[in-house]
Amino acid sequence: MKSKQSFAALLLLGSLAGCPSGEHDAGTSKLRGEIRAVAVGEIPLSDPFSVAWNNLPETSVTVLPQTVAYPNLIKQSVKELRVRALADARFLAVRLEWDDPTLDEKLEIDKFTDGVAVEVPLGDAEKTNPMMGDPTNPVYICHWKAVWQRDVDHGRADVQDYHPGFVSDRPPFVSGGMPYPVSEAFESDNARRYLPGVAAGNPVSKIFRKWPVEELQAEGFGSLADHTYQDAQGKGVWKDGKWTVVIALPRQSSDRANPMFQTGKAMMGFAVWDGGNQNIGGRKHWAPFVKVVLP
Repeated sequence: MKSKQSFAALLLLGSLAGCPSGEHDAGTSKLRGEIRAVAVGEIPLSDPFSVAWNNLPETSVTVLPQTVAYPNLIKQSVKELRVRALADARFLAVRLEWDDPTLDEKLEIDKFTDGVAVEVPLGDAEKTNPMMGDPTNPVYICHWKAVWQRDVDHGRADVQDYHPGFVSDRPPFVSGGMPYPVSEAFESDNARRYLPGVAAGNPVSKIFRKWPVEELQAEGFGSLADHTYQDAQGKGVWKDGKWTVVIALPRQSSDRANPMFQTGKAMMGFAVWDGGNQNIGGRKHWAPFVKVVLP
């Protein structure tokens, strides 16, 4: 673990907030080294392009390929995240924007989804490994996926959505007829026995999803676990070759595994997945902790 932390510390020197980039709103200020959240009465959680996000301080965060743990990322395709932040009484929300020429919102054998995540140390940030933490210094993670955004916006994607001409035998205990959509045909407990992920309560297998984000905790590589309470919200839009994603974290939660975002300072790391370049799991882009200033 010490070698991983040393490697992360070396990368930290060159990968915190970077230089100004791209075209931005008139009047937007550029920050280096920290993210400054601005107080508002109510955050527009469902609209990443609301005028409330205009003219806010913006921080450019350089991301790097993850090369410490397998599967690692060989081909880097994302260079930076452009980050803005708002805070109200209930949420700390970050708007994350990055360039991505392709929309990747499908999950198949050889197709992967775009995604982004924020990571917050639950203890002393200086002692926390930004690569998924460790048992002594765990981390909180909130993960947004394009495939979940597609499910929220248009309904759960099913086999017939990807392959309209497919033919299937009648699954046991289902109701209705072809094409036996999962959201309608597998209502009974007996039918759901043939959807083992759903039957086991695997959160990744949810048939109905209210928000395209998932709150998680990690204590090192391979330790990712779902939170009891799911209070975070999010919204992502792909437009003109860019993703713009809002992730809203509850400032207070009854879940003791959640960070509490009080007035002052917090630390936040990031990860980005480019599905079109085979990014999945540990094959990702990442950035170590950056200071967040909260009103």
